[in-house]
Order: sequence, then structure tokens, then C-alpha cells
Amino acid sequence: MSYDTKLMVKVASLYYKENLKQESIARRLKISKYQVNRILKKALNSGMVQINIIDPTKNISELEEKLEKRFNLKRVVVVENFGLSDTELKSKIGQAAARYLLDIIKENDIIGVSWGTTISEVINFLPSKMNRKVEVVQITGGSHELSIDLNCHDITRRFASKFGVNPHLLYAPSIVDSKKMHDMLLRETSIKKTFEYFSKLTIAMVGIGAMYPRVISTLVKTGHISGIDLESLKAHGAVGDVYSHFFNINGKTCDSKLSERIIAMPVKELLMVPYSIGIAGGELKAEAILGAIRGNYINILITDSNAAGRIMEISD
Repeated sequence: MSYDTKLMVKVASLYYKENLKQESIARRLKISKYQVNRILKKALNSGMVQINIIDPTKNISELEEKLEKRFNLKRVVVVENFGLSDTELKSKIGQAAARYLLDIIKENDIIGVSWGTTISEVINFLPSKMNRKVEVVQITGGSHELSIDLNCHDITRRFASKFGVNPHLLYAPSIVDSKKMHDMLLRETSIKKTFEYFSKLTIAMVGIGAMYPRVISTLVKTGHISGIDLESLKAHGAVGDVYSHFFNINGKTCDSKLSERIIAMPVKELLMVPYSIGIAGGELKAEAILGAIRGNYINILITDSNAAGRIMEISD
């Protein structure tokens, strides 16, 4: 080993292993700071010193890219899930979705809002005041029986308050008892006015409910879906729903009598929204999320690593 090589090893060890400053190394070895700097560069360029950067987000980034390419999605955001509780997971996904929204919302956007605890979490992480001129529209009927973190009326109001605007609310239940009642309500002036905004939406923010392998749906959980309707949906192979519209694993809308009684933005108009953001997580929602993707109900996905990994597995 030459003297120069020994010196390079010594200088590199003092700098990289012992974290000494270049001035201290120069004094200790009785050489100039300039020489220390040149030796360190030579050690790096020769390969004697190798710097490895471990990117903890690499696997997540790869997963996002794979999902985007496989399903032709505009954007996928995946948050890491290492044993998070349901509450912690919703909060983390909500925070990620809020950051994404802040990146894409622009002046004069017309934003549609649905319901659910994860959607509510998104709003919790938005700034209290945003100086952007937008319009906010409720895209599915509500219910006074639901808590504030589930009710679409309350969620839409809270979201609109962030921009200091009055929302366009849908003053109707999400599901009514009959097709006759459904048709009558759609003739109401206030409801017709809100429906007119659906074709103009530039952004839609939707939660995704699950029917398989376990029922995790706001509509079902709150008793808005009767036992008869539930059995009918299962018979049609329903795996999930987006704001009351149920679909199977291939994304095909479940043609049940329930669809005649839903008061919400029609699926055909959701398919035309430039930024249709699905916000949901947890491995048990993988089938529902996959169905929503295949049906083109969403073109952007905010989810977690467990759901994302499972989606890749079952879609092979």
C-alpha cells in the first residue's frame, strides 16, 4: 500500500467515520486544509469512499408508479401503514389527500364532495382559510341521523367554509323509499339547481365503501340499506360503493332496484370529472377500490400500502 493510499484512508476515516472537520484533520496530520479537501475528493472519485443513500420511500414510490401504470391512473398517493389503527390510518390518508388537494385546486374550480370519516379527515387537515375562488357542491343526499363526520351536508359546509364560500347543498335524503318519491324530489327547484352543477365539476372527492370481504359502508352501517337491498346487492356481486352507487369487482354498476331510489350525482357525470379522487384505505377495502378503479369512477387514488399491495395481488 503506497503512502498516498494510506493517507487517503486515514483522512477519509477521520472525516466520514469520526466526523472530524477538515480543519481538525489538517491540524492532526500536519497538512493543509486544501490538501485534506483534495484527498477527500480523490477518495470519493476513486471509489475508496462509497456513499449509499437508503431511500425509505423507495418501495412506496415504486408501488405508486406500478398502480399508475397498471390502471392508467393520473396519480396515486400511498401512505405507509405499519400496524396503524383504523383511526390513525384515516387520519394519515386524510392528511395526504389534503396535501394533494392543495397542489391541484385552482381558481374557479367546482369541487364535488361526498361523505365518510376519511373525507372528513381530509377537511381537518386543510388550512382554516384558503384564498381561492371556488364553488363547492354536495354530490349525494344526506341524513340527519348521521354524525358530523359522516353527514354529507355537514362535510360539504365545513369544506366550503375553508374557502369562505356558501356551498351548493343537496336538500334530500341519500336514499328514498320509492322511485316515485325519487322522481318527485328531482323535480324540486332547489335540488334541480344543485344537479345542474354536476356536469361542471372539475374535482370530485369521494370515499369508497366496501361490501366484500366485509361490509364497511356508511350506507349499510347507518341502516340506510335494508336487509332486502343488502341481499340484492350481494346477489349482484357488489364489492363496494362510491357515494351510494354500488359496483362489482370489475367496476360494473350493480343493477338493483336500489339504484332507482338514490339521490346523488349520476355515475355518467362522475366519469367526466377531470380529477375524480378516491380516498380510502385498509386491506379490507382492496376489492372495493379495485372495482372503483376498473369502473373508472376514480382516476386518482389516495390510499395506504396495505390496500395498494393487496390491489396489485388480486389484479394480476
